[in-house]
Amino acid sequence: MSSKVNAVSRTHYWQEQVAAWKASGKSQITFCRANHLNYGQFGYWVRKLHGQSIERMAHTPSKSGFVPVTPSPSAAMQGLSVLLPNGLAIQGICAENLACAQQLLRQLS
Repeated sequence: MSSKVNAVSRTHYWQEQVAAWKASGKSQITFCRANHLNYGQFGYWVRKLHGQSIERMAHTPSKSGFVPVTPSPSAAMQGLSVLLPNGLAIQGICAENLACAQQLLRQLS
């Protein structure tokens, strides 16, 4: 079997794992433990596959890693939520606590 075929099947395997994780609603670490996956390797593939989907949507890689967001009226009422690659979610971000959320994100990066 050629290395290209191995790479394609490996990518397909991790695409399935990432899709299953997203559908599960679990944190990455919980999902990895339940499915006997290496957490570091899983995180690598989440970042790798997420980067590929952003590039496909934008047709060019983003320098900052951020994408534009247009909030819906219902989202504005509940506040903004940010889901980080490690499964951590920051919810309820609004104008009143934006500075705090920015500080938190700077510390986490």
